[in-house]
Amino acid sequence: MRLVDFLDQSPALSSEKAKFVDLDNDLSLSYRQMVDASVKIAALLKERGVKRQDIVATYAPNSVAAFCCIFAISRAGAVWLPLNMRNTFEANRKLIEKSGAVKLFVDGSVATAFPELSDTFPDDQLIELNGQRVAGIDLRALSGQASVVDSESDVDDGAGLVNLFATGGTTGDSKLAEWGSLTWDTLSAIQNELMPLPEIPACYLVAAPMTHAAGIAAFEVIRQGANVVVMEGMVPERLLATIETHRVTHLFMPPTAIYMLLAHPRVKAWDYSSLRYFWYAAAPMSVEKLKEAIDVFGPVMVQTYGQAEAPMLCTFLSAEDHVLALEGNNPSILRSCGKTSPHVEVAVMDDEGNLLEPGQEGEIAIRGNLLMRAYYRNPEATEAIRCEGGWQRSGDIGVFDEQGYLAIVDRKRDMIISGGFNVYPSEIEQLLWGHSAIKDCAVIGIPDEKWGEQVTAVVELKDKSQSPDEQEIIQYCKSKLGSVKAPKQVLFWDELPRSPVGKVLKKEIRKVFWEAAGRKI
Repeated sequence: MRLVDFLDQSPALSSEKAKFVDLDNDLSLSYRQMVDASVKIAALLKERGVKRQDIVATYAPNSVAAFCCIFAISRAGAVWLPLNMRNTFEANRKLIEKSGAVKLFVDGSVATAFPELSDTFPDDQLIELNGQRVAGIDLRALSGQASVVDSESDVDDGAGLVNLFATGGTTGDSKLAEWGSLTWDTLSAIQNELMPLPEIPACYLVAAPMTHAAGIAAFEVIRQGANVVVMEGMVPERLLATIETHRVTHLFMPPTAIYMLLAHPRVKAWDYSSLRYFWYAAAPMSVEKLKEAIDVFGPVMVQTYGQAEAPMLCTFLSAEDHVLALEGNNPSILRSCGKTSPHVEVAVMDDEGNLLEPGQEGEIAIRGNLLMRAYYRNPEATEAIRCEGGWQRSGDIGVFDEQGYLAIVDRKRDMIISGGFNVYPSEIEQLLWGHSAIKDCAVIGIPDEKWGEQVTAVVELKDKSQSPDEQEIIQYCKSKLGSVKAPKQVLFWDELPRSPVGKVLKKEIRKVFWEAAGRKI
C-alpha cells in the first residue's frame, strides 16, 4: 500500500461532507480536492525530474497543504521523508544528507528562518509551500475533478519503499527506518481492527506533530472517510475547545502534552462526549495522571507501544482495559502497555535469545510484517538488532504477566547498576510522578566511588516557587521501594531537556555528571 492509496480508497471521495480542515490557514478541502492537489503536485515533481523511489522530504508545520505534498510524493512514486519542525536545523540537515533526498517541500517560514538551507539544497531542489499554496498552486481554487487513475509504472508492486522514519536519536544521531508496503498494510490492518470508526461522524484531530505518530495515525482514519482537522501547536485551551467545536472522535497525544491539558485550570469547561479514542504513546504515563485523564475525558483512553523500527501498534491497551483496571483497583494493568496486537508477535528474551516465561524480565522482541525493512543504508545497525527466528530486538526491557499484559520496565541502556544491584529508573519515575508537587522527573545513575552509580532523581516541579524537602521525597521512595531503589539525592531543575516529541533526554542530563568522570557507565 502506498500512502496515496489511503486517500484514493476512501469512501469520502463520493461525498462532499468529509473535509480536511486547516484551523491555522483558513483552508477546507474535500477529499476530491485533496486528490486534485496531489495529482497536480505529483505532475510538478515529475516535471522537475523526480523518479520512482527518489527520496522527497517535507519540512513544514502541521497543515492541510503538507498533507497534499505527502500524497503527491506518494502518487509520483517517490519516498516520503518527514522532518520534524521541533528538531534543530542541524538534526534535520543530517537527516537530509543521510537520505540523499532530491527535493524538499519547505514552508516559507522555515526557508526564512534558516537561509543556510540553500547550502544543503540548491534553490531548484526546494519547493515552497505555505498554508494555502504549494509551488504556486492555489489550493483554494481546486475543482476536485482530477482523475485518480495512475499509470502502471506508478502502481506499487508491494516491494517498494514507502517512507523513511527517523529514530528517536536519544543516545546519538538518528538512523532512518525503512517502511515498506508490508509495514503499512499491517499497521493499517491492526489500527482498523482495534480502533474502528464509530457510527457517529468521525473526526480526527492532528495537533501533535504530523511528522510523527499523530500524522502516521491519520492515514487509516482517512482511508475510512473521517473528517481531518489540522492545527499547529499545542495551546491547551484552543485544543480543548476544538474537541468540542468539531466533535472530535480521535486524538493522539504524547503523555507530556496530556499533562499540559490536565493542568489547565478550566480543563473541565468543555464537552468531550464525542471522543472515542484518546490515544497516548511514545513514553510511559503516570498512573495518577492517567486516572485523572479518564475522569476528565471519559473512558476513552487507549495506549499502544511501538518504535520507528516496529511502528506504533505492537501492543494495545484498550479503553475497556483501563476501566477494568480502575474498577478492579489493578494499577499494574495501567502501568502496562497492553496485550500483543493482532498480526504481530511480541516476546521477551534474554541476552542469548532464549524466550522467557511470564514474570521474567528481558528484552522485548518483535516479529512480523509490521517491522521496518531495515535501517536505510546501514546494514551493520540492522544486523545488530536482528536475531534468529526473525525476531527484532527493541532495546526495551519488559515483562509479561500471566494475563498477557506487557509492562515496559525500562530502556536496556537506562538500567542503573548500583552496589551490584540492577535498578530500573522507570519504576522510581512512576512513583515520583504520583507526588503532588512533581510535574515531571528523570532518574539516572551518576558516578559514585562507593556504589559505582548513585541513583539520582532530577525533578521538575509544578510550582517552581515552592521546593519540597529533598529528604521527604527520598523517604517517600524508601517507604515504597526500599533503600536500594530510592534516590540518594534529588535535584530540582527549572526544566528538563526534551526531544522534539516531548521525551525527556536523559543523555543530556547524564552529560552534566558523566563528562567530568571521563566515562559513560
